[in-house]
Amino acid sequence: MLGSGSSVRRVTVGGKFFRAGAVKFYPRGVTYGPFPPSEHGGFAGDTERVRRDFTQIRLLGANLLRTYFVPPRWFLDMASEHDLKVLVDVPWNQTACFLDRPAQSQASIEAVRTAAVECGLHSAVFAISVANEIPPDIVRWSGAGAIEDHIDRLVRAVKEVAPDCLCTFGNFPTTEFLHPNEIDFVCFNVYLHEPAAFAHYLPRLHMLADAKPVLIGELGVDSLREGARRQAQILGETTRLAFAGGAAGVVVFSYTDEWY
Repeated sequence: MLGSGSSVRRVTVGGKFFRAGAVKFYPRGVTYGPFPPSEHGGFAGDTERVRRDFTQIRLLGANLLRTYFVPPRWFLDMASEHDLKVLVDVPWNQTACFLDRPAQSQASIEAVRTAAVECGLHSAVFAISVANEIPPDIVRWSGAGAIEDHIDRLVRAVKEVAPDCLCTFGNFPTTEFLHPNEIDFVCFNVYLHEPAAFAHYLPRLHMLADAKPVLIGELGVDSLREGARRQAQILGETTRLAFAGGAAGVVVFSYTDEWY
């Protein structure tokens, strides 16, 4: 479990798991935002709402937030106050054939470098995710090797600014064949409503990850289709299976309903 005062320590990789100083760190996360731009600018939401949410998130037992925006300094400071770490997904246009367009390819590199400058050195940052769910048709068009090389370029852009910041990218089963070399841990978004199917897929993720930690970066259940009670049952059982099966951490999608 995350110990007292661990928010001031950078998280590191220790074998197939994470450490915050001398203590093992098991990410138990929820996704958060993005919200419509507030009076502060950006997509982090209103400060008072964020403070209330962070208090409740800690009471729920979570110790990690996954954001799909680059959080401002006040957001990271508040996360530290609540002993929360932040996994930052850097937004850029992944739905176009970016490798065919030098300007877009360079823009993605600049986006992750800017994110590293703005937040990569903050102790509340657990890691920076340089991409999330690159569409499979884009991967097939550009070629898996070319996409892997670009992800590695994005990781290097972060490390040039914040060498101690962990880096990953959000993968999913449709492109599980992507294996960039320079990520620090493997992050997979897995939506399986049957816990048994998830239990069978988890060993494959470990095989794909080899010696690196496996973080379940998104795990969720549709409450409209399943109902709230069934949703809670599936999420609880799947989360327990993930940790029992050696996953380094789990992030549930989603704490917030807005998506701007």
